[in-house]
Amino acid sequence: MTWFRRWGRALAGLAVAAFFVVLLARRVDRQQVSLILAGASWPALVFAVIALAGDMTARITRWWWMLRPGQSELSWASCARAFLASLALNNTVPLRAGDVVRIFGFQRSLRAPAAHIAGTLLLERMLDLLVLLAVLFVTVLGTSGVFPRPFLLLAYAAGAVCLLVLLAITLLPDRLTNIAQAVAGRLLPVRLGLKASQVLAQLAESMSLLRSPRRALSLVGISVVAWMLEGAVFASALWSLHIPVPWPAAWLALAAATLATLLPSSPGYVGTFDYFASLGLTAYGAGRSAAAAFAVLAHLILWLPVTVAGFLIVFWTRGPAVASAVTRAETSGATS
Repeated sequence: MTWFRRWGRALAGLAVAAFFVVLLARRVDRQQVSLILAGASWPALVFAVIALAGDMTARITRWWWMLRPGQSELSWASCARAFLASLALNNTVPLRAGDVVRIFGFQRSLRAPAAHIAGTLLLERMLDLLVLLAVLFVTVLGTSGVFPRPFLLLAYAAGAVCLLVLLAITLLPDRLTNIAQAVAGRLLPVRLGLKASQVLAQLAESMSLLRSPRRALSLVGISVVAWMLEGAVFASALWSLHIPVPWPAAWLALAAATLATLLPSSPGYVGTFDYFASLGLTAYGAGRSAAAAFAVLAHLILWLPVTVAGFLIVFWTRGPAVASAVTRAETSGATS
């Protein structure tokens, strides 16, 4: 029973990933996919890697800006190590262990409480979701209804909830914190209630970054820059394979594939990412084999450099702390 609780979600993710891999592989000529990939243009691939480096730089800088109000001496390099290590682990280890590592494995180097770091991760995800939904909304208008309607409805509903949460946190931070602390005080013993109140206060502090108009504009602006650079990775993959589709196809693939990573899946989002990335191209008239080749190439460009860089950090700078945090992630998966 313990084994099932520990690995049940991971196995469910693998089942979902296998389902979408089968959907992607149906009616695809594997030989044609291989030929299309073999004809990839190297200059475009080099540009894709440069755009990815810019994307990671923007995302690390955004997170650094989120953490600096509480620790003005925090270095950009410390954030880069934690950020890249967490992505590498998310790409290879189940149960999103990389997120747990970023919260618990680098507290000393980040000089921040775990609840504060968790709040910045939550803020990251909400900003990313809003930008991606804007891209999805604009690019899906030119398609012919290829995307499943439940997927679009779920995406827009998540965006509406995210926007409401951001507005509530920005406009009513103290009231929300007081309500949460009051609920924790009623439901938990005194000692745990006091601890929960401290954690909630730290979480609220990190989530209140948007109360400053200047900081809010900075965070939204760099979020847009990051996603434009990641969109350039998709566009470069499309350019490399010489697939004749309109330019919005790459951006639709970006939005759909990234939003699909919210679904349960395997480490690295195999299957879910690739299937919905291919839909971005078929929605604009690309053949199934060409779209599958594009999805595989774009996924590889995004996965390989970041994973290699992250694991170099894991093994060379923070091995013991990261290993401990991964164990904590697996334990939390077993008990939740």
